[in-house]
Amino acid sequence: MKNKLLALLMAMALMLALASCGAGETSGEDAQESQDTQEETVQPEDGQQEEAPEEMPEEPAGEEPETPAEEVPAAEPDDGDAAAGMTLSSTDFTLFSAGSTYQLQVTGAPGACTFASSDPKVATVAADGTITAVAPGTAIIVVTSGSEKRTCAVRCNWKTEKPEEKPAEDSGSAASVDLNAFYQDMISQYEFQSLQQFSADLVDAYYAGLNDVSTKQCLVMGTMMSMNNGEFCLVEVTDSKDVDTVKEIFQSRVDYMAETGAWYPGPTELWTNSSRVVSDGNYVMMVVHESCDAIVEAFQALV
Repeated sequence: MKNKLLALLMAMALMLALASCGAGETSGEDAQESQDTQEETVQPEDGQQEEAPEEMPEEPAGEEPETPAEEVPAAEPDDGDAAAGMTLSSTDFTLFSAGSTYQLQVTGAPGACTFASSDPKVATVAADGTITAVAPGTAIIVVTSGSEKRTCAVRCNWKTEKPEEKPAEDSGSAASVDLNAFYQDMISQYEFQSLQQFSADLVDAYYAGLNDVSTKQCLVMGTMMSMNNGEFCLVEVTDSKDVDTVKEIFQSRVDYMAETGAWYPGPTELWTNSSRVVSDGNYVMMVVHESCDAIVEAFQALV
């Protein structure tokens, strides 16, 4: 019995040993197969190493890819800049003596130019643009070429010496000069605006104090128009001591009109530069006209 039990144990131990050897071989075979499979996967064919795919650079998050800027065509030149229009070498200047000249130059004119003076008695202009001073005052030179027109102000500014006045003499030594005839003669030679003889009320309003002076002749010619382009007054006083009084009354009228009363630029300039108050014996004259100096010479020749 004891021998049978021992034999049975040895048989079981042999079986366990055989089973253990079989499991080891199987594990070794499986491991070899796994290694062979891994080597086949890693090793490329023909012994060449496979290149890794090219990596694309990552773009920053939130930023759009740059695109070529659209080309802006260059600006074409503006024809208006290339031709600024007609221009004059001067638009306002002064001449300081009669007969002095200035040639007005024109650039950029579309064609032939024509020149014209608003007042040839103050300044004349020739076909070549030469401006000549004639008498104190202001004239506007108008230059025209095609549809283009430009202007230039010409200021003739100098003092005209007044004729020497004769001392006042007592009346009665000679016959009176007809002042109305002298007035009619002057307005026939020189163009005046429409004038009318002032009544006593108008004389008081515009020449305060003149009605209080004793006169042999009193001719006050004026206008009620707002555009006052001149007046003409002639007086013969009874007493020579009143000559200065009448001159002061006339000068006050001139000063008022030159400062504020004439209103418009043209009349204001006329009253300022083309007005004269003169006396000859017992005769006193106030004249406002572009040709005032010529009228003064004729007045001085009365006696």
